[in-house]
Amino acid sequence: MTVLATRPLRFGVQLQPRGTTWPEYLQAVRAVEELGFDTVWNFDHMLAPAGDLADPCFETWTTLSAMAACTSRIGVGALVNGVLYRDPATLAKSAAMVDLISGGRLQFALGSAWAEPEFRAYGLPFPSRGERLSRLEETLEIVKMLWTQDRTTYQGQYYTIADAPCEPKPLQQPYPPIMIGGMGRRTLGLTAKHADIWNGIGTPESIADAIETLRASCAEIGREPSEIELTVHPPQLVIAPTNEAAEAKAREITGRLGMDLEAERGSWLIGSPEAVQAQIRRYADLGITHWIMGAGAPFDLEGLRLFADEVFPAFR
Repeated sequence: MTVLATRPLRFGVQLQPRGTTWPEYLQAVRAVEELGFDTVWNFDHMLAPAGDLADPCFETWTTLSAMAACTSRIGVGALVNGVLYRDPATLAKSAAMVDLISGGRLQFALGSAWAEPEFRAYGLPFPSRGERLSRLEETLEIVKMLWTQDRTTYQGQYYTIADAPCEPKPLQQPYPPIMIGGMGRRTLGLTAKHADIWNGIGTPESIADAIETLRASCAEIGREPSEIELTVHPPQLVIAPTNEAAEAKAREITGRLGMDLEAERGSWLIGSPEAVQAQIRRYADLGITHWIMGAGAPFDLEGLRLFADEVFPAFR
């Protein structure tokens, strides 16, 4: 099924803040903005989710603050914040401050959290998926209330807020765009209820199934599905002048991280500029209008430049 896009197509890069240094990371952030990408993201992990767990892994919101301060145009966000790492009030305060620092460029993204090994490593509770999703829903409700009300009182199953202010408020009004990331039925229901943006990871076929579920969830509550921006996160962009060179790059990345290339191939973008364009079109035909492509250290700035020079013109 081909869906005509009703939004401009956007391209972002998730610069994974692990196994690198701050000067290298800062150089990559600035390069992504200078090359004309629309958004730049970090991730929300305390330990590297792949490769060596002992690799340096930057804290999310301090890094995001610095990313906001050292850029001037590009949207900034964490893809995606895990709801278990912070209480709702702390999360709301951090996000409001980054929105102010950035001049209103924050993309606020939230999910139920999944990386159980880092919770075990740091002695943090990791409850059932059902509880994590319930905490996600309560957090969404609380954060929106804190951002829009002078004082907030909330009594939930997991969180309680008592006559709490949240100042300063975000610069974007009524609040920054809210993205929910995830592919499960309940997550998609929360997206229909609370979000401006949905983000998925997977093959075009799995993304198509999730979009149909999201549309059904919107219909159940009487919401127009077109109000929600559809985005996809290819976990890795591997682009080179030829398909053969891109395959070699992809094998090097998966070998270094201890991953199986064939297991990842369906959701990565791999190939020459022409091949990557064809892969992007498969998602665009489903209604996707924003691609947030993963890039790990060492950052392939030449690959990002090749994408900007030879892929952007096909879609802009």
